[in-house]
Amino acid sequence: MFNKFKKITKGLCALSVISLATVGNAQAQLGDAGAILRAGAEDANTLMESYLAPYTKGFGAGLNTGWFNTAKAHPTLGFDISLNVSAAVIPGSDQIFDVSQLALQQLEVVSGGSETPTVAGDKSTNTEVGIFATNPQNGNREEVARFGLPGGSGFPYAPAPMIQASLGIVKDTDISLRYIPEFTAPVVDAGVGLFGVGVKHGINQWLPGGKLLPVDLSVQIGYNKFNANANFNVDPEEGSDIYNPYNASQWDGQGIELETTATTYNAIVGKTVPFVSVYGGIGFETSKTSLKTPGAYPVTSFNPNYNPNSTDPETREKRIESVEGPIDLEIKDNNSMRAFAGLRFSLAVFRISASYTISNYSTFNVGVGFGLR
Repeated sequence: MFNKFKKITKGLCALSVISLATVGNAQAQLGDAGAILRAGAEDANTLMESYLAPYTKGFGAGLNTGWFNTAKAHPTLGFDISLNVSAAVIPGSDQIFDVSQLALQQLEVVSGGSETPTVAGDKSTNTEVGIFATNPQNGNREEVARFGLPGGSGFPYAPAPMIQASLGIVKDTDISLRYIPEFTAPVVDAGVGLFGVGVKHGINQWLPGGKLLPVDLSVQIGYNKFNANANFNVDPEEGSDIYNPYNASQWDGQGIELETTATTYNAIVGKTVPFVSVYGGIGFETSKTSLKTPGAYPVTSFNPNYNPNSTDPETREKRIESVEGPIDLEIKDNNSMRAFAGLRFSLAVFRISASYTISNYSTFNVGVGFGLR
């Protein structure tokens, strides 16, 4: 029995890693988004938030699903272990953003349209932005450099896989744990880790005549914390008019660090009969993502030492400056009500479940696993 348990658990872990491959397109887009960091700290934060917010919000919504597949809590020592995969649907309005509507300090659209895809939008874009600054030689505001904004992933969903184990304790109460130890997932070239804890409690026992009701009533709370990190590779601009005082090693250590926390509170009603459980309910959810970019990043600026009559590289018209950790964002989802419905099929010890949640970012969830009692 123990060896069988180990094999099933390993299989669920493998499925979890495979499911992470569905975000491979998004991970590739993060590498392209590194160009945004050429804009300097203030404008880069503004652009990066608009570009990435749909995925961070959708991912938080996905983490808030899949906590339960029945309204009834496990009996004492009853348990199940499952792999759940959620996919939040990114609304069309959040698949694009208008650069001209952002409070940018140095950036202006110089080519293409001002509307460009977010990370969840179309893969192609023709939007280029220019970095403008005051030229110390003449006092005029001029373009220093330009870069193209990244396209989207072409995948308007935010997937969120998780492995979960639930155990019944006492008084119609069960606890759930989600855990993926921090590891490097080669399919997405990123380090990931997940921890979550949830509690569900049956309330029929506390209601007058509650045990006679034809349905099960329960309340549930769940909390998740997800960490991820990936590498960036933003090289300095090159050109005969640009002075770069830094060695290539200056740009080592570039990366992105992401932490998402998500919390949900739910009231559930449902019924379990042989082989099938159905449930529905309402709840409240919230999520928050912090985003940082450690390392040094190159920014092109006008050179105050510019001398057109000199051959000294240090007197070229432009120069590369180094900016440390330009991105430091906190992206919050709007706290929102949610309504959900789902069902679970059981065959011996095996379980298959599915649910749908209506919220700011509506979410599908499917789960496979096994359990006893």
